[in-house]
Amino acid sequence: MCPISKGQRILDLGCGPGDLSAEFLGRGALVTGVDSNPDFIEAARERCPHGSFERQDLKSLSLTPESYDGLWCSFTAAYFTDFGKTFSSWLPFLKRNAWVCITDIDDLLGHDPMSERTRKLLQDFYEEALQVGRYDFKAGRKIQRVLEECGFRVSSTDLEDQELSFQGAASEEIRQAWGDRLKRMGGLKAYLKENFAPFRDEFIQCISSPNHRSRCRVISCVGART
Repeated sequence: MCPISKGQRILDLGCGPGDLSAEFLGRGALVTGVDSNPDFIEAARERCPHGSFERQDLKSLSLTPESYDGLWCSFTAAYFTDFGKTFSSWLPFLKRNAWVCITDIDDLLGHDPMSERTRKLLQDFYEEALQVGRYDFKAGRKIQRVLEECGFRVSSTDLEDQELSFQGAASEEIRQAWGDRLKRMGGLKAYLKENFAPFRDEFIQCISSPNHRSRCRVISCVGART
């Protein structure tokens, strides 16, 4: 959906280990990837020797103004609970007719059937994460509004995702991936304390059920300046 073309300069914010940067380079674009994690930057440089990668704080970028034809940001916006302010700070680096593509998750842990008690615990956890500025679990639904308020005409699409947003019973591979993800969620462990293990077991049982229904959405917004 993104109007990527050969020779464009693309800014990949939150580039991680450079997997999407490699896709852009493969289409003939010139890529500048930025991430705050030094290990990711090293991995991206190894994966994409023809790209340019910089370690910077995405809240205070130092780049050449009006230099980029496109801005890509996937699964990063939710880490900025004031994303409207953060996104506005990125705009000076884009050319006047630049496109943007922002993709993120909405309601990551929203899966049924779950007990009412667990759903309440998760809602309280979402609110706590937002209040302390750690993560916005409802970022996906806010992206379109943020882009429109910044003067972009936006096309929004729910993406199919076999791990994050799916219906019916998860495969063994997906159950394992979710188990690994939950182990990495330190904030959730710290918040739930002794309730974490029962939650983990209930969650894995939930996604393993043939009656499983996902409320989680992966939302991608492509914007063009109006």
